[in-house]
Amino acid sequence: MPLIDRRFRSLFVFLVVGFAMFGGSVTLVGATLPKIIADFGWSYVATGLVLSAGALGYVLSAFCSGVLLQRLGPKRVIVAGLLLQSVGLALFVGTPLVVLNLVLHAVIGVGQGGLEVVVNFSAARMERGGQSRVMNLMHAAFCVGAVLSATAVAVLLGLGLRWQASYRWMALIALLAAGATALLPFDRLRPPEAERAARPRVARVLRQPLLVLSFLMLWCYVGSELGVSAWVSEYYVKILGTPARAGACMVAVFWLGLLVGRLVVAGYHGRRQAELVLALASGSTVALALAMRAAGPWTAGAGFFVAGLGYSAIYPLVMALVGGHARAGQEVAVGFATMGGGIGSFATPFLMAAVSQQFGLRAGFGLYLGLNALMILLACLMIRQVRRGAHQPPVELAASSE
Repeated sequence: MPLIDRRFRSLFVFLVVGFAMFGGSVTLVGATLPKIIADFGWSYVATGLVLSAGALGYVLSAFCSGVLLQRLGPKRVIVAGLLLQSVGLALFVGTPLVVLNLVLHAVIGVGQGGLEVVVNFSAARMERGGQSRVMNLMHAAFCVGAVLSATAVAVLLGLGLRWQASYRWMALIALLAAGATALLPFDRLRPPEAERAARPRVARVLRQPLLVLSFLMLWCYVGSELGVSAWVSEYYVKILGTPARAGACMVAVFWLGLLVGRLVVAGYHGRRQAELVLALASGSTVALALAMRAAGPWTAGAGFFVAGLGYSAIYPLVMALVGGHARAGQEVAVGFATMGGGIGSFATPFLMAAVSQQFGLRAGFGLYLGLNALMILLACLMIRQVRRGAHQPPVELAASSE
């Protein structure tokens, strides 16, 4: 059986490209963080505030986008998200002013939230029989963009060029993506009439125990994963004493681990996503602990790469579970789960910055180990919930008449 129904192939290809751009824009901040701090003279607390502002915009956008999908449709939501990202990226880090950059990063976050909700919703609609292959491939594209973006920053720094140029190029890519996405046939993702008529109330969707656990899992996961991505370059510069370009390369290495893991898991045809989440969460925890104990950049790099492998498919696997078990009210469920990840990315950078400012960067990374331990516990609870059979089994997407 083909991975993608032929009705969705053009959508899939363009959404993959758009999600790669999203991955690249997210990674830019982490790859350039040592230069931002050094050139602008920001403290860790100021840096954490700017990072948290982007995450706050993402949080607000994620849930609102889930509701707006029902009213405006996915095309308008994703095009608006891409345009907001383009504006924000074109102006971000153009000046050292913390307040201005805080506002611009919030604008970028709002755009990213709309993009991610639409992509997750679209992947869930395209998925066959409760599997997670489409979701994993979509999120593998995110890693491709992240690796390319961090590598490009490392090249810019190595050549002595202005690192701010990377943000302007990404703004242009987002603008072009918005134009291309406006032409896509999103109407093919519309639920069948019977499914739309049976759509439950929002409150009923949000009371599902598995959805609540997924919300909390993504809270911990995104906070830890994006936190490591954002601060690993500074960790290399301050703790391991490497130049800034080596720190940028480590962001690429970390995301390369995520990419490899997601491509491997994309070949998984089974439906035991919760058990796979537990295995990955355990692996990422052990690898991150070993990376933090490493004294040299090479051994630490191996640890961070393996940690990336562990982090790799947790998000798409959880999102596939959400999409498969909430076919009615799917837009709201996907938006709510995505919002959990947004809250994690909002709260964690500021906590990390505060801990690092007071106790040092190594202590700040200990916060991520704590989040990983919580992921292991939540994965066990998700397995228990799925095995109890408290939810209806995933159903195949009914054929559309369009």
